[in-house]
Amino acid sequence: MFTGIIEAISPIESIKTEAGSKYIQIARPKSFDDLKEGSSIACDGICLTALKLDQSSFTVQVMNETWIKSTASYWKIDDILNLERALKIGDRLDGHWVQGHIDRTAKFLRKEQRNQTMYYHFELHHQDRHLMIPQGSIAINGISLTVASLSSREFCVALIRHTAENSNMDLIKAGALVNLEYDALGKYLLRSKL
Repeated sequence: MFTGIIEAISPIESIKTEAGSKYIQIARPKSFDDLKEGSSIACDGICLTALKLDQSSFTVQVMNETWIKSTASYWKIDDILNLERALKIGDRLDGHWVQGHIDRTAKFLRKEQRNQTMYYHFELHHQDRHLMIPQGSIAINGISLTVASLSSREFCVALIRHTAENSNMDLIKAGALVNLEYDALGKYLLRSKL
């Protein structure tokens, strides 16, 4: 379980394929001094497990299912990933409950400045419209964000400067794919009505 509050951004150092799985080596942020083998780390919103680590890097395995459903299949060496360690009992929940289970990818459409606020627009798949509400929560590349506006074909979120400067959002170009995780509480509520 994660909060969607990005702790660090860090580059991919290597990508290796072995027995049908991908192994991604990521530079280890200095603040991640409590990592151990088996630690869960959200990498661009994907919950992955640290398999190997040393003082300068950690390696995670990306299974085929994750490779297909997320942006991991597009990752390249030197790409910058949003990182968050798993929530500890007793920590503040500053974002929202994020599981690290990607629902789908979506295209980043554009960003626009309105006064001092930057708005980021993303495509909305029509079959997912019922999973979103204005002012509801969504995780984009692992970042806990609030839906600022919603239409039949797109949605947008507003970012404060701190979030833009401490995540990889400013690096995303129009047309690039991002990882989306819809609010888990909303998904459970919908499921309970079936």
